[in-house]
Amino acid sequence: MKTMKVVRLLAPGNLKMMDMPRPVPGPHQVLCKVKRVGVCGTDYSIYTGEASFVKSGAVHFPMTLGHEWSGTVAELGPDVAQFKVGDRVVGDTGVGCGYCTDCMLGQWPKCTKMQAVGTVFAWDGGYAEYVLMPERHLFHLPDAVSFDNGALVEPSATALYSVKKAQVQIGDTVLVQGSGPIGILAARLAKLSGASKVAITGRKDSKLKTAVDMGIDGAINTQRESLLDGVRRIFGAPKVDRIIEASGSTELFRESFGLIKSGGALSVVAFYDKPLKEFDIDQFVFSDIIMAAVPGSLGMFPPVLNLMASGMLDATKIVTERAPLAKVTELLPKLKENADQRIKILLELE
Repeated sequence: MKTMKVVRLLAPGNLKMMDMPRPVPGPHQVLCKVKRVGVCGTDYSIYTGEASFVKSGAVHFPMTLGHEWSGTVAELGPDVAQFKVGDRVVGDTGVGCGYCTDCMLGQWPKCTKMQAVGTVFAWDGGYAEYVLMPERHLFHLPDAVSFDNGALVEPSATALYSVKKAQVQIGDTVLVQGSGPIGILAARLAKLSGASKVAITGRKDSKLKTAVDMGIDGAINTQRESLLDGVRRIFGAPKVDRIIEASGSTELFRESFGLIKSGGALSVVAFYDKPLKEFDIDQFVFSDIIMAAVPGSLGMFPPVLNLMASGMLDATKIVTERAPLAKVTELLPKLKENADQRIKILLELE
């Protein structure tokens, strides 16, 4: 029996590298050798047990984290038609049953048996030497796109979905709340989507500088400047057309409603891991705005891969640290340390 190294989350706070049997692909399944995998804030909140999904019982242990990965095809199961050994690939963030009406229509997120890769009802993810995926949930990684960028397709796709759900149009003004990986990528993608001016908020100057260096028009450090003052300074007006909430701050979420023009939109891509209290629903209704939830990267892998292949999007600019897979047992528990500088960690498996 062939084995592989896997970093397994046995229970909250119990992360261990171990040997496990290497999966054998069944019909229409592909075994992929992982080259890169990103460390996500969701991984951390599942590790600590603070994630609302853990508290609700939707995360089952033991499990393998890692939903941001890229790699190559190592082995094919019977009847695989679209891939061959050696192909460069990235994997979707969820696995549907493949047989229900929604799956047959390509709407796997609606599948009642859906398993999220490395998170909710987990399909084992990329914190491992190999990951098994159904063929229908794999995408070819273009030759022009590095494995590094490949592992960042998922956060980029989630960011793009937040831009889409905010209904960003050509000429719009856009405020992005939060300077983590999703926020920075959403700000860049809002510019690529035709926004006339985009600003980003955050508390760490180095992260805000990364966003500005990627072509964002302005930054608001919320520790030194109020949101309203920052919006007036950058946009020349007290309100914007669209806001993307990627901060995870309930305070910034509430403030957002007073900064959106009537008829505008707010998309919420952050997780808060706690209930929101004292939501002013009357202000929300009276403002005539649209609020949309962004649960993931639904349908956004192909456009992101095209943007990366064209050179218009280089997500590797958010990478601040690299480490081998074995190091994640030390890095994940300390993910919140050095938060002033850290944006994205990439694990390398060569």
